[in-house]
Amino acid sequence: MSTSIPKNVVKQGVWVQAKYSSNNQMMITWNKPADAEDVKVEGIYFSTHTEFDETKSTSLEATIDRAGASFTRTLSPGRSYYHVKFNDGSVFTIHDRMIHTEGVINFRDMGGYVTEDGRMTRWGALLRSADLHELSEQDLQIVDALGIDWICDLRSDFEVVKRPSPAIGTAINTNVPFMAEADPEEMQKIGLDLNAGYKAMIMNTDKSSFILHELLKEEVNTSLFHCAAGKDRTGVVCALILLTLGVPRDVVIEDYELTNLALDGLMQRFIADSQEYIDQMPELKEGIPAMMRADFIQAALEAIDENYGSFERYLHEGLGITEEERIALQNKYLI
Repeated sequence: MSTSIPKNVVKQGVWVQAKYSSNNQMMITWNKPADAEDVKVEGIYFSTHTEFDETKSTSLEATIDRAGASFTRTLSPGRSYYHVKFNDGSVFTIHDRMIHTEGVINFRDMGGYVTEDGRMTRWGALLRSADLHELSEQDLQIVDALGIDWICDLRSDFEVVKRPSPAIGTAINTNVPFMAEADPEEMQKIGLDLNAGYKAMIMNTDKSSFILHELLKEEVNTSLFHCAAGKDRTGVVCALILLTLGVPRDVVIEDYELTNLALDGLMQRFIADSQEYIDQMPELKEGIPAMMRADFIQAALEAIDENYGSFERYLHEGLGITEEERIALQNKYLI
């Protein structure tokens, strides 16, 4: 949830930013206007509502100093919010971008990122996750409440058959197989060279173009992107979307690396469900390789630069997205 504010954007009042770390820890920092020497944080509260109501919120134990605070996140089914109350009575509400469910790993929101022009990605409009096969009945209610219009399933036919997704509300589910890595024979060809795999994915211009054009459709307001683990194919597609909206590269990389917080769950699922992959790749028996490293997504971004010279040329020449369409996407998904 970390954001960086462009130098040419002037933010009035207190601006709160947050970062996640292991063991469910959240760290928040805030700026302090020059004319507000006495602004201090009185407390941090948890609730399941966007609007702050102290009688319906839980006061959290937090380590607070003049510039920041740290506390343990509350894991509650569905969406969660943290309210930072200042001594002048003002309250700043932070969306927890992690959406907690029983059956879906690595489920999160891409809202709240500040773009180069000072706007912000909309909360609740662009979601990402691992596969949806193990959604419980309670999970289905949580996900249905998100109002998803379009689900973009990036998995191969092989994976979809093995772990089919349930119907979710009135959402249209489109299978957009982004690469054939789920087939054990294809996985052998790629081996453990994820850098090459990421470069290949970002150069999958036909499907990337299709996805961005789908996001422009009037009937699509809330979308969910997922693959098997919500890390590689989903990571590349979501990086593409955020860059198109104008989110700085360093922030896009931070969003990508948040998958590390779901590493334990992903590893357990991989070991439980992927014996056939491990049989095809004996080197995995010695230990699963590092799941998420910034240099993987960096490799994809470098492929854009190497092949097109800039992200703008990649967008216009490679994906066929006009400047007018990019502006339309930004106007739709930014506030």
